[in-house]
Amino acid sequence: MKKHLPWISFIVLVAFMNMLASCSYYSVKKIQPDSIDQNIIKEYQVQQKYLIIHQGDNAWRMENVVLDEDKQEIYFTPTEVEKDHLFYKTTKETGANRYKKDEANPVIEVHIYISEYAIADQNQFMIPMEAIQKIEVYDPDIGATTASYVFGALGVGAGAFAIVMVIVVLLKSSCPFVYIHDSVAWHFVGETYGGAIYEPLERDDYMPLGGFKPIDNTYKLKISNELLERQYTDLSRLIVIEHPLNSKVILDQNGEAQTLISPVVPTKAIAQNKFNYLDQLTETDGNFYIFNAEDKENNDFSSLDLSFEKPLNATNAKLVLHAKNSLWLDYIFGRFNELFGTYYPKFAEEQQKAPAERMLKWQHDQGIPLTVLVETENGWATAGSFFSVGPLASRDLVMPLDLSNVKAENVNIRLQCGFMFWEIDYAALDFSGTIEVQISQLSPSSAMDEKGNDVTDLLTLTDKKYLYQPDVGNEVVITYDAPSHNEDLAQTVFLHSRGYYEYIRDYKNKPDISYLKSFRKEGAFTRFSKNHYNKLVSDKQFIVNALNN
Repeated sequence: MKKHLPWISFIVLVAFMNMLASCSYYSVKKIQPDSIDQNIIKEYQVQQKYLIIHQGDNAWRMENVVLDEDKQEIYFTPTEVEKDHLFYKTTKETGANRYKKDEANPVIEVHIYISEYAIADQNQFMIPMEAIQKIEVYDPDIGATTASYVFGALGVGAGAFAIVMVIVVLLKSSCPFVYIHDSVAWHFVGETYGGAIYEPLERDDYMPLGGFKPIDNTYKLKISNELLERQYTDLSRLIVIEHPLNSKVILDQNGEAQTLISPVVPTKAIAQNKFNYLDQLTETDGNFYIFNAEDKENNDFSSLDLSFEKPLNATNAKLVLHAKNSLWLDYIFGRFNELFGTYYPKFAEEQQKAPAERMLKWQHDQGIPLTVLVETENGWATAGSFFSVGPLASRDLVMPLDLSNVKAENVNIRLQCGFMFWEIDYAALDFSGTIEVQISQLSPSSAMDEKGNDVTDLLTLTDKKYLYQPDVGNEVVITYDAPSHNEDLAQTVFLHSRGYYEYIRDYKNKPDISYLKSFRKEGAFTRFSKNHYNKLVSDKQFIVNALNN
């Protein structure tokens, strides 16, 4: 099997990246009549959408659009719809519709259906707002596109689990895996203390364990090493929080409980290409925004600007995200490490003695964390960053925000990271105050490794006495005694772990020292990501060489 891994992994990668460069899918979003007004048309103009007007069997492209707000009328110059924008003739109103990116781009189209129009001066048409019967927006269908390319390229029909496992085996390179037990089977829930790849970067992690219920008054959890790395876990504690039934609670990166009562989704989500990706963020549905939009200035970092309506006199809010790192980040970080070649073990040894502040600064300078900025009276101000959480499972994230310097009617938030380093499934702001909750801290009642050794004492306190898992197949099963539960309250469980891990790599190539020095500059790693991506999807000889090697 091992001799086939390089070329199989490359096929998997090309399949994954090809979904962004070749055949893709779109779906139809309908705007209800009671939601149609001139502001919507303005929004589409700002986004530089391709506007098509329909009346009966006739269709025209709308150019030179002018809105008369007083008369509630729209004026435009009608032109012929280009042949690569005629998908509406065969589009299904429900489900996914296929297209080839190199032939057309229907996902920028907005279709406006009207009952009547009038001919105005200078070859213009006029439409009264009341004549608009419906609006249909063609949006990217990320789920269908991903499934098509990954499943199609590998010939796998057994479902998403098989694909995820293939990608894990071939590309995955970080974080201990966490599973919970429901009395029948183990269920993978995520990865812990992501990005803590050297001892100085050791950190606490607070992972939500959605749906985790005690069986016979006992919680059962497993932490395993399934990758080529050495893992050091210092603490594994459960935090059980009881809160009102109409609320939700998430632990922030400091372990503080942030309560949510009425989160509101953004009114806009504008990327660097000026498109609005709001549909990807309003529900937790696996339809991600992947930070791959580029602007004309070709900025090193990718960003997404969210706009929220601000309640009067609001001075605080909580930003809520459902997000994860991308498999692409995992892959490209592996390619970066490979540049060290035979020098990598020495480099890793040096990093174990380096100041954490220096390494964290480098990560921020390269866009690896997800940085949050808030627009204030004095410009954009950094509110904080989210640590890496791994690419295999999304998790709920929360960050309290100080809005005392936000005087505008809207709260504008910018999410920023390197090219395709994060994937965002849902975003919201909650302006409610903090409510009282009841918190129980549970130390392990038992912890047994795969050889039957009792390692409970190693996971009970933060004391630098680590559970050491150096080999693939190492695992520890941990049980916790459940606290009493008030049936009138909801209960949410988190894993509080602390630790770090080290990659095990045996590169045979010579180190590219001169090129590696360029990564000291801000943004160098995200440029490396972007350049590598462009090479993968455009250089046929590169593919041939990769397959041969």
